Parts: sequence; structure tokens; C-alpha cells
Amino acid sequence: MALRDIEEKRDFIRMQLDCQALCTDLRTGEQFTGQIRDLSGKGLCVELNRGLSPGTLLEVRIEPEKAVVPPLHAVVEVVRVEPDVSGMRFRTGTAIRELKS
Repeated sequence: MALRDIEEKRDFIRMQLDCQALCTDLRTGEQFTGQIRDLSGKGLCVELNRGLSPGTLLEVRIEPEKAVVPPLHAVVEVVRVEPDVSGMRFRTGTAIRELKS
């Protein structure tokens, strides 16, 4: 099966990004930043310097430097966390639960 065949099974195409996001843990109120790596209509992948538990709810604000994508303000739920080889950075897959204005 070709890689494109797998990608076509996704409901939304992922757009590769590299921009900073301000994240707030909705349970603790703690704020921290991360790097957005990709974005789709259903979720986003953010690289963080901390591991979060699946189910964690975050409020995320993205103000891209380039006009390729508009600003985003959303509540997302952590669904997947993958540490890098150093164990110091975590690729965090999230699902968009609510878009904010």
C-alpha cells in the first residue's frame, strides 16, 4: 500500500507548520509554549518540552507569523504523546474539541 493511499483515508489534509503556540492546561491553569508541527481540520500536533497525559485539555492560541493560516484559538484534547530520542521533547497529537472566538 502506498503512503498516499494511507493519507487519503484521513478526513482532513494535514498542513505542515512551524509556529509557536501559547498553551494553557485547563485543569491547572499553567501556561507554556510549544511549536505547532502540523494542523488539520480535526486536530494539531504540537511539540512540547513536557509530557502530558492523554485526556488533558489545553487551550491553544496560535498567531502565525505568515498569513498562510489564520490565528487559531481552540480547546484541544491530548490523544497521543511521543517522546523524541532525547526524552526532552514530546510530539503531542491533539483533537480539536472547541473553537473559540
